[in-house]
Amino acid sequence: MNGVAAAGVDSASRPRCAVSVLCTARDEEAQLPHALATVTGWADEVVVVVDPRSTDRTREVALSAGARALEHEFVSSGAQCNWGLAQCVHEWVLVLDADERVDARLRAAVEAAVAAPTAAAYAVRRRNLAFGRRLRFGDWGADTVVRLLDCRQARFSERAVHGVVEAPSVGRLAGAIEHHTLRSLEQYAPKLRDYAHRGAAELIAAGQRSSAATVLIRPVWRFLRAYLFRLGFLDGGPGLVVALLAAHGTFLKWALAWEHTTRRRPQP
Repeated sequence: MNGVAAAGVDSASRPRCAVSVLCTARDEEAQLPHALATVTGWADEVVVVVDPRSTDRTREVALSAGARALEHEFVSSGAQCNWGLAQCVHEWVLVLDADERVDARLRAAVEAAVAAPTAAAYAVRRRNLAFGRRLRFGDWGADTVVRLLDCRQARFSERAVHGVVEAPSVGRLAGAIEHHTLRSLEQYAPKLRDYAHRGAAELIAAGQRSSAATVLIRPVWRFLRAYLFRLGFLDGGPGLVVALLAAHGTFLKWALAWEHTTRRRPQP
């Protein structure tokens, strides 16, 4: 058994769960082993869809953990997940990001849900960490995501940024996903800019207009909502930084949309 599998669930002690785990990744050689360690040896199949733009050893890391590593051109997170779902062997798929970890209670809950499903998809609580500390308040304090789905009935909407699962019914699972999303400002800043650019493109494609007032008001509201109304200040320094980053990302998104609709085109 390789090192990653050994860090996960003891596959020799119990049969594997009849579920596929799907992970999409780009340049995630540092985080991917930790995510795969929590499902390797437990899930019957692990599929990692690698963005061809990756420049590190993401593919090799996936293969060394016993996962199927496939490459597919990235258009949006939803489209990437939908393509990955079609490659999975099992009808039930647990979707996991490279910076996430599955806890033991969630594994048990997934096994029970797959054995006797009562919904087409299931949501799970996500514990978000910033700078190594768990956030209990603010926008990230009470995060719930739909991650276990029956591919025959559910799929992702293909939005520019975060695809949302569309399903006729959604249940709730015990346990949690641990999300190491903000490990350092250097690591998070490119992700924030990428989300802003893709979010702006989505606004433009939908015909939504931005104005100077929108560029000012929306970031201020985003900060106040996260830091004051949702009690982000109780998370101390990390809570303040996360609220400011959210406001900055909101500013960039709406400013980019404003720039698109107001900038002057060069005269011929």
